[in-house]
Amino acid sequence: MSNKKRIFQLIFITIVGCGLVHSGFNTQVEAASSISPSLSIGLPHEGALKNGEVLPSTGDGYRLMQTARDRRARFGVVELVQLIKQSTFRVYLNHKGAKAAVGDLSKRTGGEFEHHASHQNGRDVDFAFYILNVKGKSISSNEMIPFDKNGFSIEPPMKYRFDVERNWALVQELAESHKVAVQWIFVAGHLENLLLEHAANAGVSAQTIARAEQMMKQPSKNSHFDHFHIRIYCPANDKPHCKDFGPRWAWYR
Repeated sequence: MSNKKRIFQLIFITIVGCGLVHSGFNTQVEAASSISPSLSIGLPHEGALKNGEVLPSTGDGYRLMQTARDRRARFGVVELVQLIKQSTFRVYLNHKGAKAAVGDLSKRTGGEFEHHASHQNGRDVDFAFYILNVKGKSISSNEMIPFDKNGFSIEPPMKYRFDVERNWALVQELAESHKVAVQWIFVAGHLENLLLEHAANAGVSAQTIARAEQMMKQPSKNSHFDHFHIRIYCPANDKPHCKDFGPRWAWYR
């Protein structure tokens, strides 16, 4: 082989290794997803997910519910997965080892999800509530249990209590998050009232309470009384492919 041909081959290998040769991408979205750790595309109710990060089955502060495992709904943008791990770990650390039960995120490539109207582009996750037994002991939740305005389980009736202390601790972590911008905490209005009352009695800052109150919302009547539904804003690196919908909170601007 001539020296000239050998040099040409080395240059070509270098170019390929650096990813400078066109590799068959058909759109800007596909090209962007190849160099980004994850990419949220479109809207939560009409979108997709590229290079989704998988949430491990267990962590120091959480465990993935069996329903999410069965549905293979354990993928999200990197930022959402980090938020889940960090916020639940802090609750675990500060509240005697309580572990959150994490429900559905998105499917591996996002898109339509028969169990949800949203959860399509890696920015949504459900949490079962932290619960107490009749003796006031924190216990693990294996399902999403609905609670009434007094914090008692509806089904099974009166068997469990809404763990307002730990549920508020999770809300507070989300409201005070600086690394990941949380847009919504969907939860029933009567449970929001219990959480805000607890926060006020616990001496939480007015700023944090105000943020949490803005984030918490019951999207429709008789919904979200058995779980939290968390949604984060589009990560900065995912724009313009990712689309936010709804208000932008002042503290994130």
